[in-house]
Amino acid sequence: MAVVSLTALHLKPGISWDDAQNSLKKGNDLVRKHGGENVTAMVTMAAGPATGTVTLLYTTADWASYGKLQDALMADPEIQALMADPNSPTAGWDTCVSQTIPDM
Repeated sequence: MAVVSLTALHLKPGISWDDAQNSLKKGNDLVRKHGGENVTAMVTMAAGPATGTVTLLYTTADWASYGKLQDALMADPEIQALMADPNSPTAGWDTCVSQTIPDM
């Protein structure tokens, strides 16, 4: 049963798209480094309040793999610095973690 993590990033108004992409790439590379699979970045293009929201998605094989990845990420000084950077293009984020339902 795969575990899927989906994080919606809310970017600061007026930030450079290049700065946002550089930050997203660093974060995604760190998720890959620590075992995240299917690491994907998406931007919401439909009209409405979510327009421009960047969504980061990754999967792990199971909850044990997810826990191992989270422990490794939160202990990594690079991700700590990225999350604490006052000049980050990210104003905030919301994360949803889900589990697939087998045989559906």
